[in-house]
Amino acid sequence: MNQRKGGKQYVCGAGIVIISLIAFYAVLSGTENKRILQVKNEIYTFEMTEEEAAKAVFDYIYSDCDYDYDAKVISTMQQGEMVYLYQTQEKSDLQYEMLQSKDRTEDGQYYVFAHGTRYVTDALSQGFYDEYHTDYAVNRKTGEVLRESQWIETDAGYKLLYSEAYEKAVNQLYFNEDVSDGKMLEEQAARALFYYMYSDEGDYDSIVVRTYKQEQSVYVYQFPEDQEFPCVRNFSCRGMTEDQEYYIFADYTDYYTHGYEPVFTHYHYLTSYAVNRETGEVLQEREWSDIECEWLYNEEYKKAVK
Repeated sequence: MNQRKGGKQYVCGAGIVIISLIAFYAVLSGTENKRILQVKNEIYTFEMTEEEAAKAVFDYIYSDCDYDYDAKVISTMQQGEMVYLYQTQEKSDLQYEMLQSKDRTEDGQYYVFAHGTRYVTDALSQGFYDEYHTDYAVNRKTGEVLRESQWIETDAGYKLLYSEAYEKAVNQLYFNEDVSDGKMLEEQAARALFYYMYSDEGDYDSIVVRTYKQEQSVYVYQFPEDQEFPCVRNFSCRGMTEDQEYYIFADYTDYYTHGYEPVFTHYHYLTSYAVNRETGEVLQEREWSDIECEWLYNEEYKKAVK
């Protein structure tokens, strides 16, 4: 119905309804757009939980096998750390594959897991021992999995290779040394130690890998491949002396035997070294005496490290 007043026409009834519907749909459309935008933001800011990252590692290791992760994985806390245990079809009832959570990297971008095999030796007392394999890092946003190291078989034997991608993404986060006194940094001291011990071996950078284990940086060197079984030497940096004059490195050798790939059996501690950060002089903690037929401690080393 139209009404006229003072020469002007006013639209009533149906016109008012149309205007109301337009306003309603405008509000509804705005609300829907906000909801879609919110969903999109949630998609692009999604980050994996630790268990989802563990599943990604499981799928990465067994990508060509039809295993049901959810049906086989047991997550549990052991000694304050989360451990994910799972059995594959090839494992016995007393043998589990294991991912031990090492938490996230300092920038929060990667979850890190230590992969090993757990062997239960006494089901009644829950006794077991673990055989460590390598570490994995999982990008929390993309799900990409990086493997720290792996054994490859060559004509001369097995060789341990470390991943450059893993080192760039994970290890380098731990190597920001806050030392600005102009003296040797840790890696320079490790280089001096290597040349002290293996001056005839060749290029340091091509045969020594720097990695990070148990809150310490470790310099890994594999013995020449003419060994009966692979042997890997680890120089673990224990930090500087209190006067910041020396870096201390502990010398360990990892021993392996052969399985489907080299299998770790044990490690042996040999000695420690102190490297003078100003002169590069290397002091050995103890040396073998053919006369005494035993390891003798170096008094000069004792004085240096106090």
